[in-house]
Amino acid sequence: MRQTPPTVAIIGAGINGAALARELALSGVHVVVIESQDIGCGATAWSTRLVHGGLRYLEYGEIDLVRESLRERERLVRLAGHLVEPLPFYIPLQKRSGGLFAAAARLVGAGRLARWLAAGRPRGSWAVGIGLWLYDLLSGGEWPRHSMHRGGVSGQPEVDIRRYPRGASYVDAQMRFPERFTVELLQDAQNVATTNGTQFHVHTHVELTADSDGTLHLTPNAAAEAAGVTSRISLRPDAIVNASGAWVDRTRASVPLAAGGPPLIGGTKGSHLVIDAADLRRRLHDSGVYAEAGDGRPMFVLPFGERLVLVGTTDLPYDGDPGDAIASDEEITYLLSCCQQLFPDASPTRENVLLHYCGVRPLPNAGSGLTPAAVTRRHLLLRHPSTAVPSWSIVGGKLTTCRSLAETAAAEVLPAIDWSVRGNSQSRPLPGAAAADTPQARCELREHLQRCGVASNTAVRLVQLYGGQAEAVAGPAGSVGAAGCGVTVEAVRRAVAREWAVTLDDVVSRRLMLAFEPDFDLATLRQIAEILASTGRLAEDRVEAEVAAVAAMLERRHGRQLAASVAGDGDCS
Repeated sequence: MRQTPPTVAIIGAGINGAALARELALSGVHVVVIESQDIGCGATAWSTRLVHGGLRYLEYGEIDLVRESLRERERLVRLAGHLVEPLPFYIPLQKRSGGLFAAAARLVGAGRLARWLAAGRPRGSWAVGIGLWLYDLLSGGEWPRHSMHRGGVSGQPEVDIRRYPRGASYVDAQMRFPERFTVELLQDAQNVATTNGTQFHVHTHVELTADSDGTLHLTPNAAAEAAGVTSRISLRPDAIVNASGAWVDRTRASVPLAAGGPPLIGGTKGSHLVIDAADLRRRLHDSGVYAEAGDGRPMFVLPFGERLVLVGTTDLPYDGDPGDAIASDEEITYLLSCCQQLFPDASPTRENVLLHYCGVRPLPNAGSGLTPAAVTRRHLLLRHPSTAVPSWSIVGGKLTTCRSLAETAAAEVLPAIDWSVRGNSQSRPLPGAAAADTPQARCELREHLQRCGVASNTAVRLVQLYGGQAEAVAGPAGSVGAAGCGVTVEAVRRAVAREWAVTLDDVVSRRLMLAFEPDFDLATLRQIAEILASTGRLAEDRVEAEVAAVAAMLERRHGRQLAASVAGDGDCS
C-alpha cells in the first residue's frame, strides 16, 4: 500500500459525485471535483425530490434494491433530518382485483405479457396490499406500517371518492431541496479534508480536456470568466470517476475514458409541474398521492411546502443533449389531466403552474426491449479497461441510494490504487443536521431566530435550507427583496464564499432555491445581483444584463415569469 494519499478526480458534482467525494475524503485521499456547470444542476435538481424505497420495484423482482433503498431512506431521515422528512402517502384504488397477474408476469420477466394483462386494468387493493405488506417486511425497524381502508377517510387526500372508493396509506420521505443536500455533502467533505490535512477542491463552470497520459486540463468557461475566475489548472490524478449522470457517454468521448462501444446511458425524460393552487394543496392534507395514470404510468401529487404542489412525472426516451430537455406542451397537458382525474373538483389549470422543470434520468442502456418504466433504477460502477489512469463510470443511481452508491464505489476504487478504506458515512450527519436533527429541535431553532429579531418567514426558510447552520446565515445585515422569499444578505454572500456559487443563476436557483418561491420577483433578483457585485463576483456594469439573462432563462426553460415587484419588499441593508 502506498504511503502518501492518492488523488481521485470526480467528474460531475451531482448527488452521486458529491456523495462519492465525501466518502473518499473520509478515507483520507485528495479529492478534486470537476463540474462543467454548477453543483447539482442535472438530474439532481430535476428529480421528483423523493427519498423512497421503490415500491414499484417489487413488481420487477428487485428485492435487493428495495431493501437497500429502505435502509438508506431511514438513514437519511436520521442523518439529514433538516432536508429529508417522512411524508405520508395515499394510493387511491378503484377496485379490489386487478394487477396481480400482471405483477406475477413482471416478476418472471414476461414483460409483454405483463403489459397485455395490465392494459386498461388498474392495480386493485389486493395487489397493492400484498406489495405494501412486503414493503413493510423489508423496512423492518420502527418505520410506520401501511393501512388499507375505504376512501373518504378524514385527514386523507380528498381524491374523487366516486372513482376511487378504496385507498392505501404508507410512509416514505421527501427531500424538497436536493440541491442543498448536494452542497452539504461537499461542505462535509471539505470539513473532513481540513481535519485530515488532505486536499479537497471543487471546480465548477470549467471545460475539461485530457492528454493521452491521463493529465486533465481545466479551463474556466465563459460564465466563470465573466465572474472573474481565470485560473487554468492541470493535474494527473491517480484515478478518475465519471459521475456526470446523463452526460456519462459524452464525458467518455471528450476526456476520453474508453470512448466507443455501445452507450452506457439510455436516458429517459421526466417532467414536473410546480403548482400554486390553494384548494388543491388543502385537499392533500400534507400527504402525497401516488396514483396510476390512465396509461398505467405511476404519477405523484405532492405537497411542496405550505403553499405549493409538485406534480410528476413523465418517462419518455430521450437521446438529445440532457441540458436541452424542456417540458413539452404535451407533457404539461398530460400532468394536468392526471390531476384532473384525481381531483376533478380542484383540478389546476395552466394559470396555476408556477413553473415546470424537466431532467434526463441517467438509466442504464437497456436497448429496445424494455419500456422506460421497466429499466432498472439500480446503480452500476463500470471500470474502463486499458485507460492511462484507472477510470470508472457511474451509471444510474438516485437520491435515496447516493450514500450507499458512494460507499460501494469507494470500496472498489481505493484498493485499485493501493489505498484502503479508512472510514465511511454510515453514521455521519450532514453539517446542517447539528442542532436541527429533530422536528422539535428545528422548531426551537426557528423560535430562537425570531427572538433574535429575524422575521418569522425568514426564520422558517433559513431552517429549511440550512438546518443547524441557520443562525450563522441569518447575519446582521438584514433581509433581501420580497419579504415572502426569506432571503438574507449573509445567505447570498455565503453562497459565493463557502458554497462554490459562481454565477447569479447558481445563487438564485441552487443555493437560495428562489425559483420555487411564489413571491420571487425581478426586484429581489436585482438586489441579489447587486450584492454579488459588492463581493466582486459580478461587474457593476453587468448587473442589469445578468438580471435580464436569468429572468429570460427562467421563462424559457421553466415557464417562470417574474413580476417587477411584489408587496412587502425587504430592505437589502
